Amino acid sequence: MSGFLALLRPPNVFTAFADSLAGLLVLLALGIAVPDRACAILLASGCLYLSGIVLNDVLDRNIDAVERPTRPIPSGAVSVATATVLGIALMATGIAIAAWIGRAPGTLAAILAACILVYDGGAKNTKLGPLVMGACRGLDVALGIATGLSLSASWPPIAIAGPIVLALYVAGLTYIARDEVDGNTTRRARTGLLFLAVLAITVMIALIAAPGLPASRWAWPWVALAMGLGWRNWSPVWHRHDGRSTGRAIGGGIMLIPVIDATLCAVAGMPFWAVTVALLMFPALILKQFFSPT
Repeated sequence: MSGFLALLRPPNVFTAFADSLAGLLVLLALGIAVPDRACAILLASGCLYLSGIVLNDVLDRNIDAVERPTRPIPSGAVSVATATVLGIALMATGIAIAAWIGRAPGTLAAILAACILVYDGGAKNTKLGPLVMGACRGLDVALGIATGLSLSASWPPIAIAGPIVLALYVAGLTYIARDEVDGNTTRRARTGLLFLAVLAITVMIALIAAPGLPASRWAWPWVALAMGLGWRNWSPVWHRHDGRSTGRAIGGGIMLIPVIDATLCAVAGMPFWAVTVALLMFPALILKQFFSPT
């Protein structure tokens, strides 16, 4: 059981729940009705995320045998065949649940699954890897939004901008995480950090300039919290980007995702319900003490 839990990286799945829950709350903030079964999208999101985690380890088992020999597959705690079946079953379950909710979430789930396979199958080793990983996270938020909006409908600006912002944040995080084991070069670390800084500044300018956003003045404390925690987590990497420092920042950056999702909800007009999204960070932080999130 410990091998399976290490394979699944339990802390991270709560960040996936936060993505799809944020999408649902954005819909409610916009006054868009959702079907009663819409909450099941959290399960679909979790299954798809875990499938990507498992299949990534299956395809990386030879690299892990050198860099992370204690991982479940190279250590023999979980067999390759068992992990492969588990990953495929999780992916199929995620798509099936999303399709049960509606055509739009089912379609996006299938696209998300394809992006997961593309990333795990080799894109992660190319320059497009961070963008593909970012697209996976953006689609995860869009899954929740799609429970109440068809793909042919005109989506409100916040329903489009929110997933894009999270996708770009995760793309920057993934770029910095490329050399997590041995440490980043100064150029790579600072390039990734500058990208995240530009993203943060762009978001701030957009919030100040965009008419009607934020939809509530109580969104500003959330924006300040996300920016402050982001600075605290990432700024040390500017000077210290060895393997240990980079790994710590990547783990912290992943744990920040629920806060970013909560900020999206607050900007859309649900600043108090956003607390439920941010709270998903705490079980992730607790489990992080026992299982590596990266």
